Amino acid sequence: MAELSLSNGQWRILRLALRKKRFRFEDTRTMARHDRRDFDWLGANGFFAAAGEGWFEMTDLGRESSDLGYYQWTPPPPSVFAERKRGKK
Repeated sequence: MAELSLSNGQWRILRLALRKKRFRFEDTRTMARHDRRDFDWLGANGFFAAAGEGWFEMTDLGRESSDLGYYQWTPPPPSVFAERKRGKK
């Protein structure tokens, strides 16, 4: 398990979302170019969960990560295809 750092934009989105119980994308915008990308990444990686009709709620992982901007990451299990070696021997 590794401890990784969030980008500055991702961390700011989490801090803005922490202020509200339920929020929308518009509530967490910092008017930066990559807001949508960072918001989608945070949602896909479990920092907040969908609450229906465009609303989201913060998860425990999001609350923990919003403090200092670090999160715990566990690598996925190795794939069967990763064991195959290709190319010349």
